[in-house]
Amino acid sequence: MEFNPIDKLPELTKMLQAYNPIVHEKSDEGYDWLDEHSFCIELPNPCGGDSITIECACGEFTLCFSYYHSHYSAEDYYYSRMCEQLFNLLNNKCCSAALLYGSDKKWLSSTLIEKEKISQPVEDIFVFVFEHDTYVEKLNTNGGEVRFDFWDSSFSRTIELPKPQL
Repeated sequence: MEFNPIDKLPELTKMLQAYNPIVHEKSDEGYDWLDEHSFCIELPNPCGGDSITIECACGEFTLCFSYYHSHYSAEDYYYSRMCEQLFNLLNNKCCSAALLYGSDKKWLSSTLIEKEKISQPVEDIFVFVFEHDTYVEKLNTNGGEVRFDFWDSSFSRTIELPKPQL
């Protein structure tokens, strides 16, 4: 069933009360990209890492953390899915996994991954990237890294992907 995402603001702020949510609107500095009927909930990270944001604009929700972001339609199923993924992040059951390349760490791909799966081969985590020669060439030419960013940064880790030696 579809709903107006704005109607979920009280529910979300109550549900996230323990995480000290900050609600931003268009009138707030740095949030002029929001329209009059949009909001952004920021959850400041108590460990000093990246905040989690839930943006509500253009009739959908966007969950953002570190390099990861995903869009969710304003329908019951997708809203429930977003809430599930949000609490998995907050409870360190999953993390943002980002594949970056080059010395300036340019983004290639990102996803959410369950904590117990971060030891999988990089090719299994980022299947889409490794199916495309253009992306593989960028990694082979420039090297890269995989960043696993958790809400509690003590669990975070980085894996270097050196350029292949010829």
